[in-house]
Amino acid sequence: MKTLRNYGAICLLLSLCFSFKSYGLSRRIGRDIEFPKDYDLKKAEAIRKVIRDERFNFVDGIVSYWPPDWGTRLSFEGDTASLNLFIAELRKLDGIVLRLILYKGRNDEQRRDSPWQLDFSHARPNQLTIYLNLNAPDLDFYKISFPEWPAPSK
Repeated sequence: MKTLRNYGAICLLLSLCFSFKSYGLSRRIGRDIEFPKDYDLKKAEAIRKVIRDERFNFVDGIVSYWPPDWGTRLSFEGDTASLNLFIAELRKLDGIVLRLILYKGRNDEQRRDSPWQLDFSHARPNQLTIYLNLNAPDLDFYKISFPEWPAPSK
């Protein structure tokens, strides 16, 4: 009986340790991206110039350290005109490929998804992914300017 009680205490202790550890794999970030240490500084500054532009209403950011795809996701609010300008500014970045993902976001007690999010992944350092929330009330998807994909060669 004593062995069974010790086993239960050990299981409880291990489950607490693992649950605390999982919270440490993500952290909040401001209007920035956590780039890899050897990332091209010129490219990083060009991306930062866009995401720090006050014309785009930054909501929140998170850095995730979940292997193998470490990355930063930044959330933005705005209308269709603001999104079109955001996409246009990102398209000007040299050496960066844009990827677009449409998803049905949530707006309930458990989660409030912003109209769009920008994702940078360490696994794909030359690509930025834009997540567009199909349920965003301020976005008129008929008026979004989707430029030629991929970008024309210079």
